[in-house]
Amino acid sequence: MEIKVKKGGYQAEFLFSKSKFPCLKSSIGTGKTLLLLLKIYTYCEDYPGSHALIVRKEYTDLKDSTIKDFERYFNVTVGSDKDYKLPNGSIIMFRHAAEIQVLKNINLAIAGIEQAEEFENDIQFQFIRDRLRQENGSDVRPLVIIANANGHNWIYDLWLAKAKEVKLLDEATGQRHYKNENYECWTANTWANEKNLPPDFIADCRAKETEAPNHYKQFILNSDDEVEQSDRLFIFQELLNTKNNPYLLREGYGYKVAGFDVARYGDDKCACVILRQNGALHWEQVFVDQWDHKDLNYTTGRILTTANEQGVNKSVIDEDGMGAGPLDTLVKGRNRDDFLGFRNPNLGYDTNKFYGNARTANAYKLKDLVMKGHIHISDENLIKELCTLKYTFDNNQRRVLISKEKMRAEGIKSPNLADALIMAVSLIGEINYKQEQDFNRHPQYSKECDLLSSAGIR
Repeated sequence: MEIKVKKGGYQAEFLFSKSKFPCLKSSIGTGKTLLLLLKIYTYCEDYPGSHALIVRKEYTDLKDSTIKDFERYFNVTVGSDKDYKLPNGSIIMFRHAAEIQVLKNINLAIAGIEQAEEFENDIQFQFIRDRLRQENGSDVRPLVIIANANGHNWIYDLWLAKAKEVKLLDEATGQRHYKNENYECWTANTWANEKNLPPDFIADCRAKETEAPNHYKQFILNSDDEVEQSDRLFIFQELLNTKNNPYLLREGYGYKVAGFDVARYGDDKCACVILRQNGALHWEQVFVDQWDHKDLNYTTGRILTTANEQGVNKSVIDEDGMGAGPLDTLVKGRNRDDFLGFRNPNLGYDTNKFYGNARTANAYKLKDLVMKGHIHISDENLIKELCTLKYTFDNNQRRVLISKEKMRAEGIKSPNLADALIMAVSLIGEINYKQEQDFNRHPQYSKECDLLSSAGIR
């Protein structure tokens, strides 16, 4: 296989390094994955019969990202056993963290860890290190690391903090070289590879300086000192604007959707938020309710009573946790089709390139309504909870809301009302904004409906 790499710079130095433990800790867009795969592939070509291992923490990331990248870069197919066999007898194995322990008796010639910052400590690194003992004619059996910045973690401690030699290669692009005996590391920020990246990607990276400043510092500037990895979804003034601009109910509208968030913990509260459609584009929060320390039978009855008394047309219940019980009773036990379940699965690597799960996707739908002035939120507690929502980015650079569990661990009140609102918003894209007979009776609204259809949200 022929490889052409420009001389000089962090990419070439990392690729051709003969160190035992070469590490590339750099920002998004710097070519880390390609360089890791190239380094291991060419090593296996140079030393026939080598056994190589590439590790990722999660199976989904390994299958949907690492293996797919390998197949695309080298125009090959990895077997169902997650092994790729080279013509010269070398084997490249792809495994995730849970599978590593079964490799206790294997002898490796080279190994690599992708997104090494995903691991909380160096246990996996040390485990794999002990298996680099295959005789294959090489003087070095390397363990190759690539990672994003993630504070002063185990990667920082082993490669940067203990470095005896530090060389500044380029200040503007964050290129530095760290060396300490067998440990060698290169750093670079996104701008180091700017000329090889799409203009729209670069523009979006620059926009994050103001839109997501913590993410910008950590994942684009490659800062090790940025320990806060999340940014706020809403600011108070944005939500205050929705409170100050109510929309009157227009003739022919009034469709109501409700979100019910059922408490999972003793200190949590069940929450309900109801939205009413006031016009083709406009929605209003018209009802908010909370209750706690009640069993599921009471909660099921209260959900049903609230929906009936408030004239709700369509309701959604969080079915990932405690909501599964009430949902099962209401939908299956009573054969109702006006109650739906809301689950928060990962949307899949190929399904949504912007948001990592359903909760996040619908939170950004709410964000869009807020920014366009198409929703009126008046409840102060709801507004306060919305201001606590934070997001970060997953390994595929998709936005992901910080989980309620993590918020609780950080001492932040569980945003039950906010989640109920997010679930209610999830129904907006599913319902008919206006029933067909109403359009016929009120043709003056057809222009608004055309706007909705052209926007793809009807």
